[in-house]
Amino acid sequence: MKSHLITISLLFYSVIGLSQSSINGKVLDSERTPISNAFIKVKGTAISTYSTVDGNYSFDVPSNKILILQISASTETIEKEIGPFLANKKYKQNFNLESSISLETAIVIGDKNRDRPLIKIDPKKLEYFSNTSGFEQKLKLIGMGISSSGGELSSGYSVRGGNFDENLVYVNDIEVYRPFLVRSGQQEGLSVINPDMVDKVEFSAGGFQAKYGDKLSSVLDIKYREPDTLRYTIQASLLGSSLHFENRSKNKRFTYLVGARFRANQYLLGSLDVQGDYKPLFFDLQTLLKYRLKSNLSLSYLSTLSQNRYLVSPQSQQTSFGNVNSAISLFIAFSGNELMQYTTWMNALSLDYKPKKNITLKFNTSSYTTTEREHFTVEGAYRLSELETNFGSDDFANEKALLGIGYFIDHARNDLEAQVYSASHKGKYVRKNTTLQWGVGFKNEQISDRLKEWRYNDSSEYNITTINTQDKLVIVLDEFLKANIDIQSYRINGYVQNSQYINKASNTRVTFGLRTNYWNYNQENVISPRMQFSWEPNKKYNDSTKLKYGNTDTIQSKRDWLLRFASGYYYQPPFYRELRRLDGTLNPSIKAQRSIHFVFGGDMNFEAWGRPFKFISELYYKHQDRMIPYVVDNVRIRYLAENSSQGYATGVDARVNGEFVEGIESWFNLSILQTKERLYYTDNDGNEQLSDWLRRPTDQRVNFSIMFQDELPSNPSYKLNLSLIYGSKMPFFFNPENRQNPGFKIPAYRRVDIGFSKILLDKKSKRRSSKFKNIESLWASLEVFNLLQVNNTISYVLVKDFSNNVYGVPNFLTGRRLNFRFILKI
Repeated sequence: MKSHLITISLLFYSVIGLSQSSINGKVLDSERTPISNAFIKVKGTAISTYSTVDGNYSFDVPSNKILILQISASTETIEKEIGPFLANKKYKQNFNLESSISLETAIVIGDKNRDRPLIKIDPKKLEYFSNTSGFEQKLKLIGMGISSSGGELSSGYSVRGGNFDENLVYVNDIEVYRPFLVRSGQQEGLSVINPDMVDKVEFSAGGFQAKYGDKLSSVLDIKYREPDTLRYTIQASLLGSSLHFENRSKNKRFTYLVGARFRANQYLLGSLDVQGDYKPLFFDLQTLLKYRLKSNLSLSYLSTLSQNRYLVSPQSQQTSFGNVNSAISLFIAFSGNELMQYTTWMNALSLDYKPKKNITLKFNTSSYTTTEREHFTVEGAYRLSELETNFGSDDFANEKALLGIGYFIDHARNDLEAQVYSASHKGKYVRKNTTLQWGVGFKNEQISDRLKEWRYNDSSEYNITTINTQDKLVIVLDEFLKANIDIQSYRINGYVQNSQYINKASNTRVTFGLRTNYWNYNQENVISPRMQFSWEPNKKYNDSTKLKYGNTDTIQSKRDWLLRFASGYYYQPPFYRELRRLDGTLNPSIKAQRSIHFVFGGDMNFEAWGRPFKFISELYYKHQDRMIPYVVDNVRIRYLAENSSQGYATGVDARVNGEFVEGIESWFNLSILQTKERLYYTDNDGNEQLSDWLRRPTDQRVNFSIMFQDELPSNPSYKLNLSLIYGSKMPFFFNPENRQNPGFKIPAYRRVDIGFSKILLDKKSKRRSSKFKNIESLWASLEVFNLLQVNNTISYVLVKDFSNNVYGVPNFLTGRRLNFRFILKI
């Protein structure tokens, strides 16, 4: 009997052996660079493996079957149909990923630049998510350390306690700027980033390298795509439309990439409390041309022309606030109109030269011109009432008592012109385990600002805004500002940094650099040393295990951790807005703000349910001094223009992303922050005082966000995407001159957007007419903005009643709206 069992067992194992085939090969990126730690899996099974440090992989698969392999590396997951294979045979199959490994938000597995303190974002994975403003809105949901301040209408974002002006944004190595005069998110218009043109996105929330510029908080580095074939993208929705096309010449020397966008979001603005005739009109055109002069020499031209016009004639506002015990209503009848218009034009010329294989030289020249106009005259008569809160009353929710009436006029005629011209050189030299980078730049700035704005308030029975002077009636304005400002200055900056592999087996690498910046206006030169260190403690063991045993459950790999530490000095020399005092004068002695970063974190690649995931976390502390206090009203930042503050920001960020649903990536983010400051001020007796520790305007303690995707298992062409964001309460300060006093609190920000989409046509469609053979995909989507109809507050307006009591009336953001969108790719 025993011999029969042995015979049966031998037959069984021989059958098993005959039903297996061996596959091996390499995983390469678009530059044919091997990709380590790429995840290769047979779809629908538990069979999987990872590529080695040299990009090699090898594993056994079932024979005599058609199989689908999934290859995940960084941002990209591709599927490849292979087989059937003969039993007991060896086959070779290499995989080339279309895009370079570096683009991913989620940081999926296999990033060859994993040791860099940057988050890689793949715009392709985000394009079908619902959003109301642009790419930055999605960045708020997936970028670590980004708070929800600014709301859904603004492209501005706050990073780890910084404000909107503390973030660097580059497009193809050219720094771009935010508008100067914008007061509210609905005035901003289109984001400077065109998602249809983006190839790579990298984001750092702190501790970034010396090659990046001089800002306190973060860097967003955008690279536009270099086309390799003819492509079109057409998008349209109730909020606007866009068109993009690209191609490469037959001789492969010339490429062009063009994108145009149009946006008119009066439909969305109709959900605001302020009712009126909204006429927003936003348009931009972006072009990237590149010509390869020689195999090692190329010339590129980037141009961006943007025209943004926001015109509104407000008619009325009805806002109710308070609670069930004390409900207040404010009604305002308006007259007049408001115009915010700005035109920006950016041009950049870049020369790339590679004299040797290991040397890269780049020369950039650019010009940025903006013309901004803010003209408004709006008058309003308001009525402040207490509402009946007794559910049993016949007058429930109606006016119970009149608390106050009043009248106001807001007037402004502000015109600004700015030109920024720059020239820079960057270089890179690679030798064995060392990468040396350097750069030098010159920037000339010319700004002309004509300011005239005032506000008049007259609230019955408490505010007398007229006085008699020599038998003449003089109107006293609550606010008045008039200034004519012209400023010209130049800046010189430079950096050098070196990246050195200490131990390749454990991917131990250190980068140290030095950056300098001189501004002739205040005659200040700042020097910023910066350092980054990374280490994979288990890499050597895991790589040797995979090489020796391949993909097997009998050998347990250690956790795939990469640990990072970064520190450095980060200065932010003042730009025009930090330089201007509240009375319109300039402070020529103002100095650069300073922040010293300490960042410790790590990321771990792991597998759950047979699918790849990534966990990232960072602890940080920022010591801040020579800071310039400010207040934020909606998205308008008003600086005190004095280096009178010192403070800190500390917290922890964490994120998990991966295939919670097989083949589809989702993201979960959590951030905890505390940022406070102490500032010097002059009391009523003229003495200088140091305030207590105060919450900074961006102190949002908790931020939590989800970007989740799903599809119907029976029909994957039906998809769902959900965006959820929660941001806890934030302080709000009215008067920058009394910044040392506590202010109001803005309630927690809560918002859920959801989208339902259908793939009407793609390359996998079975019934595909010949007339549609060139169509890559056609999507249709129904989106619901602010699904839960939450009234989120962005700012407050102060109103007084007859008894001189002050009420902070909230300005709410947008309500629930339906949107229909389609995307056609050819």
